[in-house]
Amino acid sequence: MYFRLRFLLFLFTSFSTLFLSTLYAQTGYKISIQIEGLQDSLIYLANYNGDKQFIVDTAYLKKGNAYVFADKKPLLAGMYFLTTAEKVKLFDFVIDKSLEFTLSGKRDRIPASLSVKNSPENKVFFEYVNFLAGKQKEQARLLQLKKNYPAGSDSLKITEARINGLNAEVKKYIADLIEAHPGSFVSAFLTSMKEPDIPPAPQLSDGKTDSTFSYRYYKAHFWDNTNLNDDRLVRTPLLHSKVEQYLTRLTPPQPDSVIQAVDYLFSMAGDNIETFKYLMWYLTVKFESSEIMGYDAIFVHLVNKYYNDPKMSWMNKTVKENLEKRAAVLQPILIGKPAPEMILYDTLQRPVSLHKVNADYTLVYFWDPDCSHCKKETPLLKDFYTKNKDLLNLEVYAVCMDTSWKDMKNYIIRNQTSWINVNGFYSITEDFREIYDVHSSPVMYLLDKNKVIVAKRVLTEQMSSILGIRTKKTIIK
Repeated sequence: MYFRLRFLLFLFTSFSTLFLSTLYAQTGYKISIQIEGLQDSLIYLANYNGDKQFIVDTAYLKKGNAYVFADKKPLLAGMYFLTTAEKVKLFDFVIDKSLEFTLSGKRDRIPASLSVKNSPENKVFFEYVNFLAGKQKEQARLLQLKKNYPAGSDSLKITEARINGLNAEVKKYIADLIEAHPGSFVSAFLTSMKEPDIPPAPQLSDGKTDSTFSYRYYKAHFWDNTNLNDDRLVRTPLLHSKVEQYLTRLTPPQPDSVIQAVDYLFSMAGDNIETFKYLMWYLTVKFESSEIMGYDAIFVHLVNKYYNDPKMSWMNKTVKENLEKRAAVLQPILIGKPAPEMILYDTLQRPVSLHKVNADYTLVYFWDPDCSHCKKETPLLKDFYTKNKDLLNLEVYAVCMDTSWKDMKNYIIRNQTSWINVNGFYSITEDFREIYDVHSSPVMYLLDKNKVIVAKRVLTEQMSSILGIRTKKTIIK
């Protein structure tokens, strides 16, 4: 469906956690609110920013059932909303060119009763919202009616024609509104909501229809109607939802593919600092803390490629330095990188080199005698290793994370582990905790014959699946 009937209705009925912030712009503002039936002692002015909402100002109830938000500092253009102290959202409106205006209405008839003085853009916005709400009700009625008619019946065909006509009516309304208000925030917002019109899929040389055409065309044209260089869109809930859709639903879940998509987003943002800031902070948080194996490479890429950009001046210096240090730790242990060498001492206090382990696959297992999770994982790994070590030419290089030789040996005897057992704290090489980023247990790394990292930070069950897929052998359960 071309238009999103429920989207703006959602804006008027949902509310997320607010985050305190102070926002600045170019000139002062004065926004008067007169809502019949609203008698809260105070209300908040807030705006959207990416996937967050920020409180901008507070207004207290005055005589005449009025509230006034005012400041000498301006508001940045975008979508704003009002909320009560109890976090009950009232309604959305827009900030564009008009910074002094009055909003009025009745609390029990929002948004239908909303009106505005001295803000043409909000007049257009409210008219659009009410138009869309009416069409959504009409659409819901027709969809329900459609269920009552049998397939192929004249009544069904008439109802479907009405639905198509309704869609065409909304499409024309939006197109006319965009054309009538070029350059306005409302126009930019509605334009960005437009979905690509996908043409019929072509036929392949064998006469079959190209089944992947729709997906490829949709992805290639997904951003056609959205100007990422317009930071007004950052202050809407729409842009973030589109970024998420692009990265999680339209991009294959491989680090290289996501990195390519991320770079494309930054290229589309151009030199716009606010869009850059939103993308950088959101993507940094998303991928630095991602639990998806291999996605730490995306975080490292962000730091290496963009953290020296002058547009990064907004980030706190200490935070930036810590993130750069984090990326430096992860860089050598990304999937596809040669595993750092460890030469650790075994139970006979002989040095054992990780790189000299002769096996097609080496599973590095960091464990601790007192770790409750290790007590569950070690028997699982032992069972998998015993059954599949010859099938896969697999070896385990088990690194004890406790300094006690006694506790280590008792654990080995109790669990009867016959793989390579070494103690991480008795080493010829660097501190294993730092070079492998291991500060808790259990942790596993899977290395190939050349000691290149194949997988990491998943445990026995997942490692079993990975090895089965990689070797194309049936793992013995």
